[in-house]
Amino acid sequence: MTKISIIKKIQLGGERSFPIETPDSEVYFNFYCGNGGIKHEVIISFKNSNFLSSLIETGLITNHDLAQNNIVKLEYLEDQNALFSFRYQICNFKDCQNTYLLIFEVHENRGYYGFFIHGVLQIEKIIIE
Repeated sequence: MTKISIIKKIQLGGERSFPIETPDSEVYFNFYCGNGGIKHEVIISFKNSNFLSSLIETGLITNHDLAQNNIVKLEYLEDQNALFSFRYQICNFKDCQNTYLLIFEVHENRGYYGFFIHGVLQIEKIIIE
């Protein structure tokens, strides 16, 4: 069985909420490497992401793992309607050996759309026998 192990939460500075024209829009997002000064740029999009609930349902990660790393409160993660809006992307970069899990949601308010970044976690996949 494979499980995602969270190494650390990446401290985010600056913007975490981005207005978009449509849910299919792409957002360019920057954060610094967990090991130091390398600045990573990632394109976040609805079409390149998956529902966070799929990671939880398959047991790769738990609500408690996410709550302990201050992604969102546990009560919110346990609400199936709220969890449905959460998305994730896993990123690897050529200039870094780290793997990152980006957790965000696409939200709509009165015909306007936006991305909200809940967190970036440095992770590794481990195999449990």
